Amino acid sequence: MNTRLNDLSPHLRSLANESLRWSEQWWDQPSFLLDVGIEDKPIVRDSCWFALGLLLRNADGDTEQARSIIDAVLATQFDEPGAPWHGTFPRWLGEPRPPSQNPQMWRDYDPNWRQFIGTTLALILDEYSGRLGTQQIARIDRAIRLAVEGEPAERCPASYTNIALMKAALLTWAGERYGETEWVEYGESFGQAVFDLFQQTGAYDEYNSPTYYGVNLYALAFWRRYARSAKLAQMGAAMEAALWRDIARYYHAGLGNICGPFTRSYGMDMPRYGALLGLSIWLGVGREDAPFPSDSGVFDHCPDFIFGAPFALVGTQIPDDALPHFTAFSGERTIRQPITTTPERIATAWLGDDLMIGAESTPLDDYAFFKPSDQFHPATIHWRTPGGGVAWLRLRHIGPVDATAAPNSLTVAGTVEPSLAERFGSQHTEWVYEIFLPEGVDSALVSAGRWELPGLTVAVTTDLAEMRTERNGNYLRLVYPVTGDKQRVDFAFVLSKE
Repeated sequence: MNTRLNDLSPHLRSLANESLRWSEQWWDQPSFLLDVGIEDKPIVRDSCWFALGLLLRNADGDTEQARSIIDAVLATQFDEPGAPWHGTFPRWLGEPRPPSQNPQMWRDYDPNWRQFIGTTLALILDEYSGRLGTQQIARIDRAIRLAVEGEPAERCPASYTNIALMKAALLTWAGERYGETEWVEYGESFGQAVFDLFQQTGAYDEYNSPTYYGVNLYALAFWRRYARSAKLAQMGAAMEAALWRDIARYYHAGLGNICGPFTRSYGMDMPRYGALLGLSIWLGVGREDAPFPSDSGVFDHCPDFIFGAPFALVGTQIPDDALPHFTAFSGERTIRQPITTTPERIATAWLGDDLMIGAESTPLDDYAFFKPSDQFHPATIHWRTPGGGVAWLRLRHIGPVDATAAPNSLTVAGTVEPSLAERFGSQHTEWVYEIFLPEGVDSALVSAGRWELPGLTVAVTTDLAEMRTERNGNYLRLVYPVTGDKQRVDFAFVLSKE
């Protein structure tokens, strides 16, 4: 198809351009990859995104540079049939080969690079084969085959939303290109399973995730435009529209953030870190209204900015009724959304003019790998401070949580379980409320029953009498330990804006 930058709408074009300009500062000529200034490691997946962006821009030297990057990426792929990492790619150039004995997924290798790089290579072939040459096309085709063949059928369930969506897309694309009808059938049936799961509640298991919602929207746009399956195209368009409408309910344009709770989040304030949802919103409303850092250097989770060109190429479709939510706050509202039925998970949220509260009622279930991690935030608060910044709070706790948000209030409850205490220690027996105050924590006056924070006062009712305070820069941690043989913990928070 040979899509060019000038073929894109203004918002898509601006994202691709700014992403490319930001990425170019990390070009590492010796490795033919990007080396973002964090750990001095040339990165593989993100460099493939950059190569696609260069082909999209096609300025002087861009095609030659992109072809060099593609060759460098392909040279790293694992080709070891029978190994659990077969067909994936290392995270950085020179990453040690996974050990033969007891290799650990995520620690020793990342299986998801099959889907991330595989779909990017598919876009490169669909759009820019005419500029690659016969031999390089053959190498890319082989790499995509290895990525599909190396993916174990049981590794990625339909509930693992962001990877599942890309997996279905790559299966149908590769199956049609290579005449593998079983891949097409599998991709469509697997995609149907993701769709059916979504239809149960109108929500993904990876619910309200500022990074992974961006991957979802990228994958759903791929379903619509590139997956070579009319069935996926129809389901993808339906889910994309429904997802955008749900995001719009939670989005507070005045605070520049999506309200919690967050199933998986790497940060709490999107204008301060690289959340892919910020790039997706950019596609709809432009740079000025997008919740994305303006820093031209290193910022938290900044390599995800390199994903900008693929996002721009596939585009997005925000329904007309959802689009205004991303430029102006649309008014106070309360949300209640079932996430899953087995186990039962329910999200609630309340959004006001300068304050929003999110909560999730959820068990701790072993099937969801993200629960015992620092990505899961079942209780959150964002508010505007007197200095005009955005402050936030999140609960840090591993264990069953029953949290509910309501106008100006939040309740949190849980149980103490000996098996979890033995497994997770203080992460289970302590309830930690981490608070970020952009103007500093010195003015905060806190006790077990009352928090006087800049711009917000919180009256706390709890059966935990003890609390310790930890201050570090702009961060305040309020730690409530469980003592004695207590089996249930309750908190009730009443919030008032100053």
